Amino acid sequence: MRRALFHIEGVPNPRAIKFVLENGILTDEPFEYRSYADAATSPLARKLLLFRYVESVLIHRNYITVLKSPTDSPDWEEALPELRMLIQGHLDANEPILFIGANTLVHSTSEGAVLELIRDILDRHVRPAAQEDGGDIFFESYENGVLNLTMHGSCIGCPYVTQTIKEGVEPLIRSIAPEVRRVTATANNLH
Repeated sequence: MRRALFHIEGVPNPRAIKFVLENGILTDEPFEYRSYADAATSPLARKLLLFRYVESVLIHRNYITVLKSPTDSPDWEEALPELRMLIQGHLDANEPILFIGANTLVHSTSEGAVLELIRDILDRHVRPAAQEDGGDIFFESYENGVLNLTMHGSCIGCPYVTQTIKEGVEPLIRSIAPEVRRVTATANNLH
């Protein structure tokens, strides 16, 4: 049995931490869970969500981002050993990460050159940067010059989200797709 090797990375959001698997891939598509009930298709996410302070779990490629609750949460120094041990044990036991039928996070599909351009910018420039920090950003909608994005993983509640959107994402998208007048972002609303 091969031992799972992973390291822990801090991300810009102080409420989030990223566990990066060094010797494998967890999943090709992103999966996010915000409650124990929603995590029925992910045994690993279910285990993590049993901790009272875990608000959400994002599993994508070779990383797991854990977002802790803004209230009544221990410091990372206190929480990391138990989270690390749980993840290490789950991976070493070769338990499933996901069950068949798990619903991946997807962005809506629509027609139009502007939408294709927006999606291309998001997929090539914006999402990789967010994924580097243990999160993800998806297209939600585009109407009347307003691009709406949803935040996932460590991007939820990050103190730098507004600055990132207004000073990074919006100028980038507007420079390539001037039809976009404004970019907004909200946390995902998984049920």
